[in-house]
Amino acid sequence: MKHLIYAPLILSFGLTFCSNDEANTKVEIKTKAAIKNEVKVEKNTEVKEEDKSLNNQDTNNLYNATASVLAGLKSGTGSLHSFLDSAAWKENAAAIDSSWKRLERHRLNKMRAWRSKELTSVNENPKTLFYPFSGPDFLTAYTFFPEVENYVMLGLEPVGKLPEIKKMKGAEAQEYVQYFKTSLSDIFNKSYFITQYMGRDLQNQKVNGTLPIISFFIRRTGNQISDVKYLAFDNKNNIVEVPYTYKSNEHKPFGVHISIVSQGKAKNVYYFRYDVSNKKFNDTTSFLKYLQKMQAPVATYIKSASYLLHNNFMSNMLGFILKQSEYVVQDDTGVPFKYFVEKNQWNYKVYGEYQKPVKNFNWLDRQPALQALFDKDSLNIPKLPFHLGYHWNTNKDVLIVCSKKK
Repeated sequence: MKHLIYAPLILSFGLTFCSNDEANTKVEIKTKAAIKNEVKVEKNTEVKEEDKSLNNQDTNNLYNATASVLAGLKSGTGSLHSFLDSAAWKENAAAIDSSWKRLERHRLNKMRAWRSKELTSVNENPKTLFYPFSGPDFLTAYTFFPEVENYVMLGLEPVGKLPEIKKMKGAEAQEYVQYFKTSLSDIFNKSYFITQYMGRDLQNQKVNGTLPIISFFIRRTGNQISDVKYLAFDNKNNIVEVPYTYKSNEHKPFGVHISIVSQGKAKNVYYFRYDVSNKKFNDTTSFLKYLQKMQAPVATYIKSASYLLHNNFMSNMLGFILKQSEYVVQDDTGVPFKYFVEKNQWNYKVYGEYQKPVKNFNWLDRQPALQALFDKDSLNIPKLPFHLGYHWNTNKDVLIVCSKKK
């Protein structure tokens, strides 16, 4: 989540598809009259280990084909292959190729090299990456954590739908391409999505929600999509997995489960639009119980998170992260650094250069515990070879890698 002034951020938490807080703790799929028999009965919808064989992981489908066209890739386009020859999608592919080459050169290659050296243990152990306040940023999640089996992402941006490329005429396709490029500009240029721009760009029905962008990043990072399903609340406040074709005015989907094939393995990408402030995220809510079932070990990643966890109204999410996570990798906008120091429960290593929060967060000063560490040992703190975060104008960023003591 991203670069946003404090007051508008609080107002934005009203935008959610959540149902009431009277929770039922069961998290399973059952056929309900309320969803008109469209729900396919599954064993469960918990974010945990599934059959990792590639049986039924067919990537010759419209989801993968659509994402391939968005990504400007010829492979995987299937029935949509001919659309890459049209003017609009040729322009899209050329622009994406140019931006991606620049991104690889200036950021991604350096991030991978640093990851191989500094995040080895994090990538060897966790089964799940939890990325709160992520928006549609699968790119950073996968670049840092390519080995995990489950990616669980949260934001306030709507889930949305993939574009129906076959139905787009020339001018309509051209317009979509322009909006799509605009929606990617901040992550390409500044390394994070700006929340207020995302709200504008992803709710205008041109680029409909986060799903097109997440799918784009899945394909552009070398992965393929085998299936897409939504997640919704039913009448008893259970979280149920429903087909992509599912429609309901009463129980609108608030999440999406994208099944992918990555490095020859079946993996899962989840994105949820959910307000995780204390009122909606507490011991009575089924979503908190749902997340407690994430397959362990869990690593949490936080970047450009508007310092939300520094506020009392986010104390439940703060406690959840500290309890559920075996590893936390973050910049200074995530968990206040004092929580990794005070009770001597975490090992940590700090990288980069520490600056005062950017002017959009002038209600905050430097964190005393983090500043004290830099004052004491700044000469021995390794610099970061890449930029990632709010300080795009100075490239002076901080990354903190923490592991829970056994």
